[in-house]
Amino acid sequence: MADAGSAGLAGPVPRPAKIMVPVDLSPRSELAIAHGAMLAEACGAELLLVVNVNLPEQAALEEFAREEKTSTDEAADAALRSLADHLAPNVEISTLATFAEYPADGLLDAAARHAVDMIVVASHGRGGMKRWL
Repeated sequence: MADAGSAGLAGPVPRPAKIMVPVDLSPRSELAIAHGAMLAEACGAELLLVVNVNLPEQAALEEFAREEKTSTDEAADAALRSLADHLAPNVEISTLATFAEYPADGLLDAAARHAVDMIVVASHGRGGMKRWL
């Protein structure tokens, strides 16, 4: 019988309570939302959808918010919830917009502030060694 300690496991792996999915509104991020929703539904976890808005996107978001007579946070929330409505209908959803210069900083900060247990990230579709070249 294999020793659980030899694999670095001290016991059963806990189920995540909160799963974060960074979203850039691309088709690949829609796949990540679908996978995150599947995991969240199976675990009974909440799904946190996070978009990091950089300067070029911020101008477009601010214009959309002005047209809709809403705040940029509410505009980002509406965009994320529209994705969640058809990709994750059976899961508790929360949304967050970050405005960090470097997306990784905004996403890591969001994960820490919101006590995220798991992050589901989409790939750009490059496989194997192509990813490293």
